[in-house]
Amino acid sequence: MAHSSVPATFIGRPRVVGAIRISRYTDASTSPEVQQDAIEIVNDRIGGRLIGWARDPDISALKTTPWEREELAYWLDRPDDWDVMVWQRIDRAVRSMGDMVDLGRYAKRHGKRLVFASGPGGGVLELDFTSPMSELIMLILAFAAQLEGQTILERNQGAAKHLQSLGRWPGGSVPYGFHPVRKTFADGKEGWWLGEHHPTAKIRRASIARFIAGKSYSAITAWLNDSKAVTPANHRARLAKRPENPESRWTETTVRSMLLSPIVRGYLVKKDGTVLRNSDGSPVMQGAALIDDSTWYKIKEEDAVRANPKLSKPRRKDAHDLLGVLVCGACDHNMHTGVGTNHDGSKRDNFHCNSKVHRKGVPYPTVKAKETIEYVDKEFRKRFGMFRRTQVVRVAGVDNRPEIAELEETVSELSTRLTTLRGAAADAVASQLQGVSDRLDSLRIKPIIPPHVEEVELDTTWGEDWDKANAAERREMLLELNVRVSVGPPTGWRRPVSERLTFDVHRPGPEEDALVEAAHQASL
Repeated sequence: MAHSSVPATFIGRPRVVGAIRISRYTDASTSPEVQQDAIEIVNDRIGGRLIGWARDPDISALKTTPWEREELAYWLDRPDDWDVMVWQRIDRAVRSMGDMVDLGRYAKRHGKRLVFASGPGGGVLELDFTSPMSELIMLILAFAAQLEGQTILERNQGAAKHLQSLGRWPGGSVPYGFHPVRKTFADGKEGWWLGEHHPTAKIRRASIARFIAGKSYSAITAWLNDSKAVTPANHRARLAKRPENPESRWTETTVRSMLLSPIVRGYLVKKDGTVLRNSDGSPVMQGAALIDDSTWYKIKEEDAVRANPKLSKPRRKDAHDLLGVLVCGACDHNMHTGVGTNHDGSKRDNFHCNSKVHRKGVPYPTVKAKETIEYVDKEFRKRFGMFRRTQVVRVAGVDNRPEIAELEETVSELSTRLTTLRGAAADAVASQLQGVSDRLDSLRIKPIIPPHVEEVELDTTWGEDWDKANAAERREMLLELNVRVSVGPPTGWRRPVSERLTFDVHRPGPEEDALVEAAHQASL
């Protein structure tokens, strides 16, 4: 781990811990490598022995105290293990006068030396808390760091709001399943956008598939850890090309947040988890949608059922164990339940057709319910029982035609303006025109990307889940697999019911399914 220490202690040589913090991994001027080099130089100057590091990337000093940073807190909680703590600058340690006071009291109480590689004027600054003057200097520097941090925060917030109003990604922590990409927007200007990061997007959709299939948060967490799926923290580390934390693990809290966040739809989400919306109520987009609306609604429905099981799908009054699965072979309409009489006068449950569009002259079929359910059970186990269960996740399509139309208008407008300009103004418009043209050419290659489905293989077989399911859950599994059981015409009561039943499965391929979905969306 980053905070692991070297047990060897050299008499007369202070034990040094290097502390590194950075708010955003894209900040090259204070990158972890730059900070580490500065700390190592200071360590050599004071004749110290580096025994460990406190590395806290993607952590804001304005929003966290030193004791709220995992790696730094590790060392602060073990004052007997070190003598000196070194930062590159004071703002790498704190951006609050209150935090600086707390850190100074801690150092004074435990007799620790706090050293900063770059103090006022660029030289090394060491705070000696046995001197009142050092405490005054400490407060002045902390005040300056706090003032600078507040200015940076306000500037970043203003820039983020401006980017949000333009439909750009405002920056910050990169969500799981995405990566920042440069994009030319309809106004002809370039900006950042969250594109789909295919490896982690597939992991996110596979987790969603398990959730929709009824897997618990703990089961999904265990699957992610067992399969060694890259964690959100290490995903960001890879994008920043910085070292990953080998101890990083998935937790149920992280999994729940990933599954239920509207970020997966490409929406810009506030800290409280709500979607940021435009003045007309539409969501502010910051990236590509990883799933379509129907999959999102399944997620919300499953979450609501888990929170309150009474909210599960209401059962129709005329519902039965095979409703939507068992159909009349003559008219292709659902079979319904009824009551029949055996030869000995006892009652039995039947399935029968009473459709008003049944073909004239064709007898209405009736089959015994018990034997029919046994037949479906036997056929399901035979056809699916040994295979791994799968769950379909729909991936949203993209229609670039509106953007193409806007870009074509922009090209026409810029071309007209270019003929009236000269010099630097003409160069600027020409550059803008080239960027828009390049974006237009790339979109014209695929004006429409139809939605498609990803079939995710789960951890259990169909047979295992079938055994644990009740009648309603079995019916859902049959519907999920598009199973149709057709009932043939009457052939005499002595013949077995199975001879009149036909077990069929119609599962459209991804292309067919996408075309059907596209046609459905176009009809709305």
